[in-house]
Amino acid sequence: MCENKKLWVKITGIDMELEAWELIRLFFDEDLFTFIKEGFNEESFIPGAFLDVNVINGEEWVCKVDYYNNIARLESINNLDASGIKPQYTCKRQVSADDMKKPGGKLLKSKKILAGACIADVLSKVAGKLLPYGSLTGIRPVKLAMLCVEDGLDKSSAVKHLVKTTSMNEEKASLLYDIAVVERPFINIDPKSVHLYIGIPFCKSRCLYCSFTSYPMERYRSLIPAFLHALEKEIRFVKKMVSQNNLKIKSVYIGGGTPTALENSNLNRVLQLVNESFDIDNAEFTVEAGRPDTITYEKLKTMKMNNVTRISINPQTMNATTLKAIGRNHTPEEIVEKFKMSRDMGFNNINMDIIAGLPNEDENMFRHTLEWIERLDPESLTVHTMAIKRASLLHENMECRNYHYNLTPDKTVEAMIKVARQVAINMGMRPYYLYRQKNILANLENTGYAKVGYECIYNIHTMEEVQSIIAMGPDSISKFVSPDGKKIKRTCNVKEVAQYIDRIDEMLERKRAVYESINLPHDIC
Repeated sequence: MCENKKLWVKITGIDMELEAWELIRLFFDEDLFTFIKEGFNEESFIPGAFLDVNVINGEEWVCKVDYYNNIARLESINNLDASGIKPQYTCKRQVSADDMKKPGGKLLKSKKILAGACIADVLSKVAGKLLPYGSLTGIRPVKLAMLCVEDGLDKSSAVKHLVKTTSMNEEKASLLYDIAVVERPFINIDPKSVHLYIGIPFCKSRCLYCSFTSYPMERYRSLIPAFLHALEKEIRFVKKMVSQNNLKIKSVYIGGGTPTALENSNLNRVLQLVNESFDIDNAEFTVEAGRPDTITYEKLKTMKMNNVTRISINPQTMNATTLKAIGRNHTPEEIVEKFKMSRDMGFNNINMDIIAGLPNEDENMFRHTLEWIERLDPESLTVHTMAIKRASLLHENMECRNYHYNLTPDKTVEAMIKVARQVAINMGMRPYYLYRQKNILANLENTGYAKVGYECIYNIHTMEEVQSIIAMGPDSISKFVSPDGKKIKRTCNVKEVAQYIDRIDEMLERKRAVYESINLPHDIC
């Protein structure tokens, strides 16, 4: 973060205060910068630094960003030319109509990204800190690389264009391009196909970093019968929707929480209902068996008998002390045992999740985890970067300073991500999808790696938003994409399980209305 000095920010010619706020907070503490808007109270002004973002819209779009280290009076900001004050740092970019017609020109239409790149360039000089993704604060940066691929740019040209447009570094631009190339064959908009997501909001315990709707099984066991009844009702509603519109199921993804936290009989009930309700003979079918302490021989057999094709066993780390610290009540040995049990049951498409930057972990501990992953040799590996999520216990503990662990330094997290990428390559994997989160350490990313032929199509389509997803269960989000792939609408179910049970009819009606509103084929009234 920058020095303890107030930063005043003025933006003219473009409406991007929210995007600028997301970017500037990566350099300045949130309480140290303020936007100057019309009607600003002069009495609130105190001496500090000034960031002037000025956009001129015309045949040639121009953005100029100036940083002034010391401004003593508000009058100086309003009369910079007359005051004779010179900026310490300046960045200027301009784009013509002809530039936007060239290959890669679609990127240049996003004026907020270009203006953000100017802001990032200037503030990196002020702070001595380079952001790996430059001006990008969104969660789906691969979309930008996809535009380059679709315009026919080769890797070298695409990387240069991404770097120039967004101020990201070459390593990240290269990674995004590689993923876009892998994803491209899977990006086929089919209005007659949908993905299904089913959320099971129960788990053995709540992990320190988790922000999902996930309730400890033992404490909320009494809600499960009513929850399953409501979920069954919703699945049958979606069955009707799918049948009446002659839709094809491209994939089924059951997540949570931890679906395998359910007792075997209840897990079987859900899986049987999915098989009875939908034609999934040719569909990818994933169940998150994320917590090894929820996996049993009987549950693996149940999943196998119910046509599950892909499971995820998520150690997060293979270090016992860290597992205990983050609230996971299983051992590294149990991870190995359950992985081998899954192999013996015939599962030949297993994903594993790990997290770089867990509290109190150093690079050697992370390498230890990777060594075990390499020995187990799963078909895919998802490498998450630790993120401080607002709804997590970790964030709550940090807010009240009730914690006894250290966040991993940025350089260490960067090293972890690099070694994970190399280990994935050693296992014959390639990066196939990527997303980012707010408050992610070192401003990095989460990357999915897979061996060729084992890419999870649900993950790709979720990130690229090219296929409708009908979601069932509390806190699940449906995403409806119009037939031309240009319009996306989302509908989110209520977060509390008890509310979900009580209001299932209202939720179903909302889902029907959203489904109809974007003109997908429908006849479900």
